[in-house]
Amino acid sequence: MRFLKFLLQNQDLYVAKERDDPLLIRAFIAANLAPSVSEEMAKVQSALQRAQGDIRWVKPQGFHLTFRFLGNIEQTRVTPTLTALRAAVKLHPQFRVRTQGLGAFPSLTRPRVLWARLTGDGLQELHTKIESALGSCGFPSEDRAFRPHITLGRVRSLRGWSQVLGGMKTYLQYNFGESLIDKVTLYQSDLRPGGAVYTPLGATPLDPVQGISIHRPQQ
Repeated sequence: MRFLKFLLQNQDLYVAKERDDPLLIRAFIAANLAPSVSEEMAKVQSALQRAQGDIRWVKPQGFHLTFRFLGNIEQTRVTPTLTALRAAVKLHPQFRVRTQGLGAFPSLTRPRVLWARLTGDGLQELHTKIESALGSCGFPSEDRAFRPHITLGRVRSLRGWSQVLGGMKTYLQYNFGESLIDKVTLYQSDLRPGGAVYTPLGATPLDPVQGISIHRPQQ
């Protein structure tokens, strides 16, 4: 029954194959956080889970700084997308980001996504370069503004939300720590009954020399 429900919720992943369309993969572009930051977020996430809200929590291995979710794409687009990404970001300096504070989209009173905030010089500029690279590969630009965050969970209903919100208030300005962003990775996401499985398809490093000379860790 659980697997049947999974198939019904994700039937679009299988319909394409039945129509003999090119094999599609779910893909996104992201950067990884420092393990210590992910561990701190996992601790806070575990504390919030005790409120027993109706939330589908993201597993800690799924904590990514996502620059762009591409959706279902043909496998033949992977290589040209990686080539364009490397050309666009290889000279972008490495930089640090701080993960601090919790919030919800679109708001704490109408929550759909629970998140941890990210800040850092270089984030918006890197996102712009990634968008430019994707545009050169035929991907349409996104309408919504880039708001750097880490998704902790997705709210299914408001059942138990007041208890979750009460727990969140302790961590609204919590400092999870800093991460060095030194590469950008194109991931494949496979939806499984036990949760999504992420496979790196290729990565491009950022410039370490410029990063050392220009960007400093926040105090």
